Amino acid sequence: MIKDGDSICIGVSGGKDSLLLMYGLKLYQRFCKKDYKLKAVMLDLGLVEQNIDSIYEYAKRIDVDFECVKTDIGDVVFNIRKEKSPCALCAKLRRGALNNIANDLGCNLVALGHNREDVIETFFLSLLYESRLSTFGPVTYLSRKEVTIIRPLVFLPEKYALGIARKLELPVKPSNCPVAGKTKREDMKGLIKHLCSNFVPDADSRIMNAIADTHKYNMWDRLRLPPCEVEEQ
Repeated sequence: MIKDGDSICIGVSGGKDSLLLMYGLKLYQRFCKKDYKLKAVMLDLGLVEQNIDSIYEYAKRIDVDFECVKTDIGDVVFNIRKEKSPCALCAKLRRGALNNIANDLGCNLVALGHNREDVIETFFLSLLYESRLSTFGPVTYLSRKEVTIIRPLVFLPEKYALGIARKLELPVKPSNCPVAGKTKREDMKGLIKHLCSNFVPDADSRIMNAIADTHKYNMWDRLRLPPCEVEEQ
């Protein structure tokens, strides 16, 4: 994911995963043999005023350059567009804003703190709401922005991220999103928990292994079937 000379823009939300990512990349910078630069950026969506002094202090303590950039994303999503299902548009606008900031900072990599459960939840969201077998990858190059998205924590179970964040006493901030805890992603989190509780205890690990082990894929495209039209039900 990381090579000599890279400049990394870390997307910081204030949650446990992004703060853990900032800590981890700084720790790796100290002990690895690769020379790369770090910059941490938080997007202020303009939703609710939030005191992030503790994040500034933590970033300074571990010697990571950190800044918070004000945006009007919250106003666009909730007031102008008045989205009933705001997550997709909000995520798209946040990604675009962060990639633009990375360009302005001269960063060629954007690091995001998605964990294992994020990968699995996105897989089920795509499957059930878009009829697609899809999820985000550990590394994605965006040619239009000339930046590469990296997700170093994709194999880290969320429960471990939570435990490490508590042990390190990271300055985690609660989400200030109006729909936090009431999204389709939360429904997928409940679905995965249901599968683990009622069917296969390690269903989450098995699903992640199925996603990651591309050599075992056995979908129809591998069978070289002729194109066909599938009638919508």
